[in-house]
Amino acid sequence: MTLSRLRYKASLNKLGYEELSNGNTIDTNEKLFDFYFGYYKQSLSQSVSSNAFDYLKDKVTIVVRHDDRFVTAMNDTNYTITLPNTKTYNVASINPDYEVNGYDTIVLSVTGTTTND
Repeated sequence: MTLSRLRYKASLNKLGYEELSNGNTIDTNEKLFDFYFGYYKQSLSQSVSSNAFDYLKDKVTIVVRHDDRFVTAMNDTNYTITLPNTKTYNVASINPDYEVNGYDTIVLSVTGTTTND
């Protein structure tokens, strides 16, 4: 893995709330930071041999420079990742690499919502 593969820009967001003047609250999607990523592709034989085909067929797998905030986002639906296709995802699983200059492999699961940036 090299930095040159991280050529797409995405953002990590966290669900927040804003109180309106009438006392009602609305959901907000607050951007925490932008990051660069690359798509991770597995061959069909790798997927089948790892028994992951059914799990991965409706997911997107990306590779990013390691950041502990991605680990925090794991299984917390208050965190979302917005990709350039404007779809919003939750972190379904992560394989963190804690080494210096490490790369995390992150499996994303679509939330069913989109954003318009």
